[in-house]
Amino acid sequence: MTEGKPPATYISDLRPSRVATVEGQVVALEPVREVAVRDGAMKKVRNGTLRDATGEISLALWGSEVDLVHAGDRIRIIEGWVSDHRGRPQISLGRTGRIETLSASSGPPA
Repeated sequence: MTEGKPPATYISDLRPSRVATVEGQVVALEPVREVAVRDGAMKKVRNGTLRDATGEISLALWGSEVDLVHAGDRIRIIEGWVSDHRGRPQISLGRTGRIETLSASSGPPA
């Protein structure tokens, strides 16, 4: 894939249990909260919604990722992990994914 070129995957094409690269706008972010993880430790998590021209998907940000994006940002998730969360697809960075901010929101941080 050439840098600057839109990804071949659109939100409407995302399916659970797959790695995907997708672009979209963060249209909503919930407040950061802490949850207990498998080893009993507490970890920050923030949920939101990512939208492109084809649809929306739930976005999950974990740990230090919670501060990487703000509502209104246009982002690219590279090699994100798509999972099934409560019967709906959800994308997170998983173990190997990363986020690029393509354009920042003009408002204050969410």
